[in-house]
This record gives sequence, structure tokens and C-alpha cells, in this order.
Amino acid sequence: MRPLPRAPTALTALAALAASTAGGLALALSWVAWAGQAHDDEPAPVSPVTLTATAMPWTPAAAPPAVPDDLTVTVAFGGDILTHMPVNASAAAAAGAEGGYEFNPLLAGADAWIAGADLAICQLEVPLAPPGRAPTGFPIFAAPSSLARDLAEAGWDGCTTASNHAIDQGWAGVSHTIETLLANGMGYAGTALDADDAELAQLYRLTGAGQTLTIAHIAATYGTNGLPLPAAQPWAVNTPIDTDRLIAQAEAARAAGAEVVLASVHAGVEYQTTPSAEQRAIVSRLAESGQIDAVIGDHPHVAQPVELVPGGVHGDGMWVVYSLGNFISNQTDAVVGPNTDTGAVAFVTIAKDAGGAAVTGMTWAGVTVDSAHGHRVHMLEDAVDGELGQIGAAGVKLRHDRLRAIMGSAPEQLAPPTPSGATLEVLPRSG
Repeated sequence: MRPLPRAPTALTALAALAASTAGGLALALSWVAWAGQAHDDEPAPVSPVTLTATAMPWTPAAAPPAVPDDLTVTVAFGGDILTHMPVNASAAAAAGAEGGYEFNPLLAGADAWIAGADLAICQLEVPLAPPGRAPTGFPIFAAPSSLARDLAEAGWDGCTTASNHAIDQGWAGVSHTIETLLANGMGYAGTALDADDAELAQLYRLTGAGQTLTIAHIAATYGTNGLPLPAAQPWAVNTPIDTDRLIAQAEAARAAGAEVVLASVHAGVEYQTTPSAEQRAIVSRLAESGQIDAVIGDHPHVAQPVELVPGGVHGDGMWVVYSLGNFISNQTDAVVGPNTDTGAVAFVTIAKDAGGAAVTGMTWAGVTVDSAHGHRVHMLEDAVDGELGQIGAAGVKLRHDRLRAIMGSAPEQLAPPTPSGATLEVLPRSG
């Protein structure tokens, strides 16, 4: 058969050049009719080619979307903050001639461990003294209002406010405590300013590695030591512990954007290092719900174990620490009984990737109070090989060994956590 005619080489090169030009030229090639009769053994001659070039708009190619990195953060939880009058006296002595109360020197021994967390939540066992009322201790507590300022300066970002002492100063104490925490940029969970507030979780937003992670915190207490809730504010404290209500709060928090829900539960038998049947039933119900990512317990004033229980949001278990014991108090072996001078700080690890967010583990670290010398808080791991304050090496070892025997098989945190670099927002409460 006759071979197909071919365009001249120069024309082919010109067309290729035009196609590769950055301006994106559109070439209209007009071919002139073949002249003459083609011979079988060679292509017919081609007339000169007319080229018409039209400029077209050029749009730069869009950059591919940035792929977020995985974000891993740590949330620290502390045990009971109990401002017995001897603790307040130590804070007053630390303030010196200026007067008032300075808790920072008492708390400083744990600061690196708290500041190393991306989010830190304390257990504020007691209300703050409303204006015009002096601080008081056991059995009806009222802490100096400067405690909130000092907690914020020490690295705490929010507090659990549901406890059996939450109503010790009535509605004035509940509202003043919340307002003072808010004034210091802190969140709260377990008490409320109004009926709508009582149904809301406290939300915290962490932003880093191209990701945002929203964490919800909810809390409830078994009771208020027999003190009635204010008649005009029956919603002031989330009590008694209603697991259905906690689950509903978790669901509402997720609907509001929370990706992880952490629940603080104030329950158990005081001074017992094993969880009660009530504690286990509460935890089991929350784990079965698939709405709670981890549970943090307080109230017994002694530590209780960390466990991974069946259930959880993703069906692969839910972490719980049944009790963190005391963070700061005047309780000691001599005053109350064993293990009350030592507690734990829990560290909850949360990871977020393209598939979503999940709690991936829980560790703990021991904390103790040198109540004989100014109620100084110390992390036990900082003094494993030596003396700590005035407790002495033997005393440190005794406290550490007892705590390790209580906490179970969960890993111990052996150094302060390293911040992820994420920025934190304490989100306003709104319905």
C-alpha cells in the first residue's frame, strides 16, 4: 500500500516546541492541498505550511494539599488537692511578710512533670473561700482563692470540681470557685453556673502538626457529705453518679466536636487501695458505652490500680486509674493511715492520625508530700537514688515501693513527659 504522507521534519520540531512553550500556545496548522499526482515510490510534495498561534491564559498548577503529621499529646491528671489548715499555714509562711498565701513553693517539686504535659487537669477537692470568708480546713473546707492563680502558674489548665466537699461553702463557694478558675484561664468539670452549663463538658483544643484535637472532660461525685444542694441551684454539682447522664454528656460533647472524652469519677472507699464494687460497676458501664475514652478516679485519698478494662470507644479496651490518691494534703501515716502521704499523677497518651483520635495508653508517676517541712510536693522518681527533702532515702524508698505494689502492671512514667509543641485553648462553655 501507499505510504502515508509525513510532515516535514522542521514542522514537526516547531509543533513540539510550541506545545512545550510555558505560555501554552494553541497551534492551528493549516495544510495546503496536495499539489500534483503522488508517485508510488515517494510522497507527494507538500505546499508551504501556514502557522497561526493564539495565546491562551496560563494557570499555575495547584500545590498538592499538605498532609498532616500524626499528633501525639499527653494529658496529666493529679490527685486530690486538700487544703487542710496546716497546708494553708505552710502557704502563708511561704508568702512571708507580704501576707496572703503562696502555694507555688509547695507545688514546685512537680512543676516539670505538669508543664511537660500538653494538658494538665487537677482534682480540686475543695471550694475556694468566697469573698468575705476566711479559709477553713476539715471538715468544712474553704481554700484561699490565690490557690487557683498558683495552680495556673504551676502549669495546670483545668480542674475537676466535683467532690464530696464541693458544696462545703454552699452556692457562693461553687460559683466563686468556677469564676476564679475562669479568671485564671482554667477550665472546670463537675460543677456548674446554671442549668445549661450543668449538661456541658469542658472542651480543650490542641493544635499542632497540621492537626487539631478536641478533648472533652466530664466529672461527677457520689455525694456531698450529706449537705443538701442549693434549692435554687439543684444542678450546682453533678451528683450522684449517674452513668447514663455521663454517657449522654459524652455523646453531646462528641456532637459538639470532641474526639476524645475523659471522665473523672469521685467515688470509692476512703483509705482502701483496692477498688470497691461500686467503682468497678461504674467503670464497666462507662467502658461498655463506647463513648468514654478513659476514666480517672479520685476520693479514696490513697492510690488504686491502673487497668485496661474491656470495652472502650474502639472496642480494644478502656484505660482507668481507680484513684490517684492525694496530690497535696496534711494526711500522713501518723495522722490518718498508710499511703495517704503518697499518690500518683496519671499521664494519658492520645494519638491522632488520618483515621481519627484514640487513647493509646496510660502511665503513672509517684508523688509525695513532705508535710513535716512545709508541705513540699515531690515526685518520687526524682529521688529514687537519694534523699528527697527531709524524708530521707529510706523514707522515699518505702513510699515508692508501697505505691508500686498498689498500681499494678501499668507502666511507670520514669521522666517528665515531653511537650508535643501543640498549642492549647481552653474553650468557653456554651450551649
